[in-house]
This record gives sequence, C-alpha cells and structure tokens, in this order.
Amino acid sequence: MEQHQPSTMMKQFKRVLSETELNELGKRSGFCQRKREVTPYRLSLGMLDVFANNKVITIADMQRGFNALCKKRVQYKPFHNQLAKPSFPVFMQGLFEHLMGRLTQEVLRFDAGSPFARFQQLWLHDGSSFGLKSSLREVYPGRFTATSPAGVELHVTMGLLDEAIETVVLTADSEAEVHHAPAPASLRGGLLLADRMFFIKAYLAEVEACGGAYIVKAKGTVNPTIRHAYRTDGKELQDWRGLRLKAVKRRIARYGVVDIDVSWPLDDGVLEARLIVSRVPEGKTLRYLVTNLPRDAFTAAAVMEAYRLRWQIELLFKEWKSHANLHAFDTSNPAIAEGLIWMSLCAALLKRYCAHMAQQLLAVPISTRKVAMCLRHVLTDVFWALLHAPRRFASTMRRALEYLAENAQRAHPERDKRKGRLKLGLEHVYLSA
Repeated sequence: MEQHQPSTMMKQFKRVLSETELNELGKRSGFCQRKREVTPYRLSLGMLDVFANNKVITIADMQRGFNALCKKRVQYKPFHNQLAKPSFPVFMQGLFEHLMGRLTQEVLRFDAGSPFARFQQLWLHDGSSFGLKSSLREVYPGRFTATSPAGVELHVTMGLLDEAIETVVLTADSEAEVHHAPAPASLRGGLLLADRMFFIKAYLAEVEACGGAYIVKAKGTVNPTIRHAYRTDGKELQDWRGLRLKAVKRRIARYGVVDIDVSWPLDDGVLEARLIVSRVPEGKTLRYLVTNLPRDAFTAAAVMEAYRLRWQIELLFKEWKSHANLHAFDTSNPAIAEGLIWMSLCAALLKRYCAHMAQQLLAVPISTRKVAMCLRHVLTDVFWALLHAPRRFASTMRRALEYLAENAQRAHPERDKRKGRLKLGLEHVYLSA
C-alpha cells in the first residue's frame, strides 16, 4: 500500500460513519431527539452489518443482529417501535444520501486516445422494480394488479466512471419511468446511455441543446425521414435519401449495419440525429440506436459497443437484489417498508465503496459482485472496531481490504480489454495514477 492513500481513504470511511455525524443526521431527520439504547449511530451500523452480511427476512433478524453487534439487550417491541416511526424512512434516505455524496471516487478513466475521453461522465439510467406485501397496495400500487398488487420502482442514474449512484427516486411501481429521466442540464459534458423507454424526441433535443450527448435505444416502430444512409464501408446508399425508414426496412438486413442520418419533426423544430440499425446477433430482429455523436469521431461500431456499457446498471440492480436484501419485507407498515429499502441501498453502496477502496489501495482489479458476496466474512470486524475498539480500526480495515484483494479479484482482466467493459479504451484509475 502507498502510505498517504490508505490514511486518507480510511479516515474518510471512518468519518462518514462516525458517531457524531450519524447522530446529528438522526436529529436533523427528526428520528431521535434524546439518547436511547437505539441511537441513530448504533442503528445505522447495526442495520448496515445485518443487511450487508446476512439474509434478512424479518424484523427480528434485524433486532438480533443489532444486539449482537452493539452489545445491547433491546427487546423486539421497542426495536420495532423505532422502525415504525414516520421519521424512520426519512433518516434512512438521509443516510443513503450521506453515504452517496461522500463515499465516491473515480474508478475508471478513458485513455487519451479514446474519443470517449472527451466526456466528463457516462450516465446510465434505468429503473428496477419489485413487489411488496399486498397490504401496501394503497400506498404503493403495482403495475400488475393480479400478480403483484403492491410494488415500488427505483429510478436510478449511475455514473460509469466512478461506478457510483448519482440519483435514486423511489415511487410506486405504477408510476411512469419517463417522468424521472435525468434533467437535461445535468447531462452537460456527459454521455447518456438509456433504454428505449427514454426515447423521447423532445427530451433528446433538449439534452443536446444543454450540451449533452446520448445513445438511446429506440423502438422498432420508429419511422423518421432519411437524410443520408451509409454502409459499414462508408459508401452512401443514395437511393434512400428522402425516404421514410419503413420504406427500406426490408433492405437493412442484407447490410448487417446501416448508419443513417435522420430527422423527426417536433412541435417547435426538428430533431436531427444518427440512427444506427443493426441485426441482432443470432436473430432476425433489428436493433435501433439513436445518437447525436458525430460520425467522424465515433464509428457505428464504437456507438454499438458503448451502448453495451449500459448493462453495468443491470449488474448493479442484480447486486442490490441478490446481495443487499433488496426485496419485499414482511411488513404492512409503509414507513418500515420504505426505510428498509433505503437501508438495503446503503448496504449495497458501502459494499461497492469497499471494493473500490481495495482496488485503488492494493492495485488489483476487483469484482464488485465478488465483494458483494464475500465481504460479509470481514465487514462485521470493521463495524465492531468502529463501535468498540476505534484504535484497531485502521489495522482491521487493512486486513479486510487485503482479504478482498486476495478473494475478490476480477477473473479475466485481460478479457475485459478485448471484449468486455474496457474494450473502448477504459482503464482502471490505479493503473494510470
């Protein structure tokens, strides 16, 4: 380890989870005004330990884990009463935003030769939903009333270069995703990668007007006017000029990939963009990607490869649901249900930060998925040191990071460069430092 980095990063970890800061956060949220056995500080660490390390089914699981870590004898009823407070989800959301804002660091960077190096950030946006106990249908109505009458949707914007969460909005599952797209002004200097739900022509025009770039999947029903169309060898298909896309759809398959300049009319102007149509491998369907990236710097192949990076947010959702207890809890109390969702996200965020810290400090490529699975073997020791033996925190944290470096390395770092997420010139920051 380098001497200055471990000190700085571990001090930040310790400061963010300090008793002073977490108790103050609890007071500001209205969760706790007087000191009790279940203080905001103890509850935060106790719940983080349970959610990050164990399968949590009932509130009793949380209560027992809290008592074990904090060396307390809090009975089920008073513990449940703390979670049932209306301020509990406010505190948990505040804790998530507290961690989200301060436990981030640059993880990946495009090398100078990549055309994508011009972007300050690659933004990935998507939503993830799951069902809740059916008794919560009035508060959180689901989209599928017969099979899942109650459910929530998490609308998430993630930064690829720091692998961190920028925003999370929690709504009922019945609420439309398009209402929670990133604000166009927030995308200035960055590149947005989003699914076809966010192919909204007026929205994309506004993103471009604000200085942002985008690659968005479009539906197969799009029918813009063709201005120019090019094969992969650069030759223009001149007879396509001025036609609508539907008129040439049957001819696209023979070329494999077609790069088309298109336009759509808007209420107050026109959206001009590139439409890259490609045949889905091993299938007969076509995929449509709309982008405003210039052709002279970004080939059709590069645009298609960049869109594949959107899959990183799907992997994030999988981590949340598989290794951070993001699921339907057995409670009919909406405050408890929402609070536990935010706590799940806190645990997941903390795990990712530990992965990034191990990667940066020990200079090895780390798999966030493997960290999500195996951190439980050492994380309780870290929380124990924070609570009961602060002088041992640095050495305990160092042992935990060394464990991750030995047991959670990425399996095929060279393959990542050839055909994985590093293919477009991305590299780990520790290699370029």
